[in-house]
Amino acid sequence: MRNSITKRAELSSKELGFKLEEMFNQPLEFFAREGARIMLEAALNEEVTEFLGRRKYEHSNGCPPGYRNGDRTRKVQCGSGEIEIERPKIVGADRGFSSKILARWQRKGDALLETLPLLYVEGLSTRDFKRALKPLLGKSGLSRSSISRTAVALKESYQKWHKRDLSEKEVLYLFLDGYYIGVRARTNKKEAVLLAHAILKDGTRDLLEVQLGVKESTDSWKLLLQGLIERGLNPPKLVITDGNHGLLRAVKEIWPEVAHQRCIVHKTRNVLARVPKRHQAEVKKALNKIFHAACLEDALRAAEEFNERYGEQYPTATEVLGKGLKDSLTFYLFPERHWKRIRTTNVLERALREVRRRTDVIGRFPNELSALSVIYGVLEKGRLKWKGLRMKEDDGAKINEAATRVKEEQITIKWAEDIEDAA
Repeated sequence: MRNSITKRAELSSKELGFKLEEMFNQPLEFFAREGARIMLEAALNEEVTEFLGRRKYEHSNGCPPGYRNGDRTRKVQCGSGEIEIERPKIVGADRGFSSKILARWQRKGDALLETLPLLYVEGLSTRDFKRALKPLLGKSGLSRSSISRTAVALKESYQKWHKRDLSEKEVLYLFLDGYYIGVRARTNKKEAVLLAHAILKDGTRDLLEVQLGVKESTDSWKLLLQGLIERGLNPPKLVITDGNHGLLRAVKEIWPEVAHQRCIVHKTRNVLARVPKRHQAEVKKALNKIFHAACLEDALRAAEEFNERYGEQYPTATEVLGKGLKDSLTFYLFPERHWKRIRTTNVLERALREVRRRTDVIGRFPNELSALSVIYGVLEKGRLKWKGLRMKEDDGAKINEAATRVKEEQITIKWAEDIEDAA
């Protein structure tokens, strides 16, 4: 085998010698590809020799049937680009010949193609693919059809995930949010992508749904929630949302008995939008006393103080605070160690920023499935490394107790209730 490789290397050196002057003008990658070609062809010839039991031009005395019959050209990928090799053809053998060397080499190429959907998820457009991978994939580059074929795996993964059974999942906290994106080609309209993300009983996080809603209407959100229920999802202990009216109505209609937390970040932002800029810092401190108090009693006291102080000065801002304020304080009834995570929709807000960063380079998607599969790929739990909650043995009982307290409506804010009644 060593003599054969040496002979082949000598022949290749002579062959290359005729083009020595031309080769000196080639980049380093050229030499790497030529070296890979020489080594791979030599190894293939040795593999055929072992299969036939004799070397090229040797007689077949006592050897298995079969003989070489020329070569077949084949293109393969190597670390420095695409190369063409001459693969020996075998005829007359009593069994088929399959190259283990090429199989291993092909697996490396397949591994490269399997990364393409992941690169797409990371935000590379089709044009980015072709430009970034051209040095690796050779003169043929990468066609749109090649990228589409490699993205099929991602779409299939999304479709399987989208239909999976949810009956075994015990959801404590369910976060719901949406954002708008260009989904379909040949239109300037954007459509709402609705997201459902959960913290489970063991403290782990789980993305439950990514669904197109056209817009964040009550009907769109009801379809999402009903779909989760049809797949076996039991009611969560607490639902966390922003103040979107369609979403709020949908949650109330589907799960009227489930505790609800409105995001304090959105509430604070909405209140400050009704306050002159020069006074926003002052008002924000007063809001922080409500939403970052040591306990519910302190929060209720701070809410009364806010109304007394700003009710006449900033009546519109006070009215915005009063609407839904009770739902903005629900988190105080749950375990204190969880407050930071459950009083806002920040977990989804941060994730959506990541989605936007990676989908902006794509622009408008060709269709709904392409958009949803890529968003799913960005958000699936292994990619963003979402941190879960540390659960203690008695947390389950505390959360059940909190859900019961909410049903009994133990949070009372008289002036805020008057605003709700007036509305």
